[in-house]
Amino acid sequence: MDNSENQVMLLQLAAAQLALSLEETEKPFTDLTRLFLEIVEHHRKIDELLQQKPVPDIAKLHKLHKQTEEKVKVSVVDFQFYDRMSQRLRHILSNIQQAILVLGDAEAFRDESRWEQIFNRIEQSYTMREERDLYLAIKQGQGFETAVKSLIEKTTQKEAIEPDIELF
Repeated sequence: MDNSENQVMLLQLAAAQLALSLEETEKPFTDLTRLFLEIVEHHRKIDELLQQKPVPDIAKLHKLHKQTEEKVKVSVVDFQFYDRMSQRLRHILSNIQQAILVLGDAEAFRDESRWEQIFNRIEQSYTMREERDLYLAIKQGQGFETAVKSLIEKTTQKEAIEPDIELF
């Protein structure tokens, strides 16, 4: 690749990762908001039940406790999506910092081996399958809009999300 193609590829990669991060985190954020409101409502109901005289309805308390527990588990999973976004944003920052170093040095800018080192480091830094798939799609010339759209479709179908999400 020539130098301008290298620059475009780096920018496309950064833009694609940002677009994917924003798309992936919109639903978990909305879900988290809803879940926390439901948890607060459950606690209000539990409080009401506990104040019943002479004896609280233990069956209802148990049911609310179980429902709240499930909502907390779902919330933890949604929080893990934010961890993924944070990791992706760190990769974007690192990629941009590497590009700045090369773009600011006229000799390095023309040195194809320096660009190759950058792209190798980028590829090796990815731990999430989505990032690797995105990188390979852009490297193969898909362009960021097509690469992001394709990966979002996979993610929506739950094919791209690795089974690495676990409850603590």
